[in-house]
Amino acid sequence: MAADLRSVYTELLGAQVDERRRVLASREGIVAAWLESIAPLRRREPHPATPGGRRRPDRALVHALTQLYALGRVRDQLLEPGHLDLYHGFMAGIGLVPFEHDHAFSPFHHELVEVVADESQGQVTVERVLWGGFMFGDLLFGRAGVRVRAPAALLDPDVAVRSRLFFTFRRRARPTNDRSHGWGSNSQWATMFDRFYQDEGGLHFNWDGAVDLGAEPPVRDGPAGPSPDAERPLERRRELLVNRCFVRAPLPDDEPDWYPYDTRLSLRHGAWPIDRAAVVPGP
Repeated sequence: MAADLRSVYTELLGAQVDERRRVLASREGIVAAWLESIAPLRRREPHPATPGGRRRPDRALVHALTQLYALGRVRDQLLEPGHLDLYHGFMAGIGLVPFEHDHAFSPFHHELVEVVADESQGQVTVERVLWGGFMFGDLLFGRAGVRVRAPAALLDPDVAVRSRLFFTFRRRARPTNDRSHGWGSNSQWATMFDRFYQDEGGLHFNWDGAVDLGAEPPVRDGPAGPSPDAERPLERRRELLVNRCFVRAPLPDDEPDWYPYDTRLSLRHGAWPIDRAAVVPGP
């Protein structure tokens, strides 16, 4: 299935709406059946204890997550003006559950696309949902894109929409970064999908990350070497992981070198902005 999803992505490149509709219709049933076959990923599993103290995903999990990554690349191709109806139709058609979460801003659920500066606001207010998000059980497949209104102390209107978007292969209007970047055309398809879960235990950002940012100082699973960002400010590391981009000024000069992929964080529901009371103790 991963190779088939890769071919879907390739066929969508440069295709017009009608051709994209044909490609997606021909694959919808196959992808829906595959998603049913990986149903256990709908729920967050505990971090297993291994002899070295570090979690190692088994072969079946790695295979499923590389397939989900390929499906995420398909999603990125469809998040374009004039193609959003195809995006919503295909994602719902394969069995993902749509959401807008338009009643309150949440960086877990929302990707910032436009920010209107408004110092009269005491919080971030969602003005418009530009595209819907989708869940696979408790697993977040893709966030909703939103325009918001906010004071600069919470969201810098320039930084929040122009900074590099991590955990993302492609966006038309801003720089992005995911773990496939820099690899060859074949090797990049071995990238695993980054798991963000919402359940009764809270909001769990990048569940497979080895470094728990909920602890002060952060704690790594097992005896592996230090995180690339170990010497960087914890507050900014949390900002980057939770929002998938920097949202406050100043933007770090070395922004492209930050590496949030080995970190994780669990927060209580509705917890934004982040403070100590928002952090859920590490599982």
